[in-house]
Amino acid sequence: MRPDRPVALITGASSGIGEAVARTLAEAGFDLALGARRVDRVEALASELRAKGARVFAAKVDTRETASIEAFVAAAASALGALHVIVANAGLARGLDKVWEIPDADLEAMLRTNVEGVVKTIRYALPEVRKAGWGHIIFIGSTAGHQSYEGGGVYCASKHGIKALAHALRLELCGEPIRVTSVDPGMVDTEFSLVRLKDADRATAVYAGMEPLRASDVAECVRWSVMLPERVNVDEVIVKPKDQASHTGAKVARKA
Repeated sequence: MRPDRPVALITGASSGIGEAVARTLAEAGFDLALGARRVDRVEALASELRAKGARVFAAKVDTRETASIEAFVAAAASALGALHVIVANAGLARGLDKVWEIPDADLEAMLRTNVEGVVKTIRYALPEVRKAGWGHIIFIGSTAGHQSYEGGGVYCASKHGIKALAHALRLELCGEPIRVTSVDPGMVDTEFSLVRLKDADRATAVYAGMEPLRASDVAECVRWSVMLPERVNVDEVIVKPKDQASHTGAKVARKA
């Protein structure tokens, strides 16, 4: 059964969806293990949440690096006594290159972070969840994992990979007291487009004339999935702004 104060480990917790999940779960009574490459930001968030009563462990982690994620998980479990909920959130997109044009640096950054990093997070965190006797693995996927689009081939491939990992893990853990959910958002106003496009004006234009999701909306999907009765497993949540009807953004209502 769910403990009174579950411990949630969140990667990519320094901004965007990861930060919002940390805030939302802290408000719901969770203790937190927060990891990110931007350690100054994740430590600032941890200090803020501690002041509100949460127990928080925070450290630098690069999920692409085996030693880094292994050390982070071990330190988090030691500091907080257990791990129950794993939110594999760290991920990114780089550029809008066609498949045959993508630079190696962007190709490797997306596949290593979005796929390899998630596998490594689960590899090292799952034994701690099993030891705790109750848990929930949350993947942060994307509508890009349901339909591809031009200029996003590798990013979409990585998110299709997340969908496959979530489905496989759900099958593999069936019968254990561990739930598996993939939360797959559409257009969310975070640093995602700025990281991808490296241009503030172009990033802002992505959401021009429409109202995108906020990171807190996605975080609420995570909280809801975790807090449902034990007999319930939400396999997949596809969440989009009201103004976005298609998975790819091909059908978006924009006001002039």
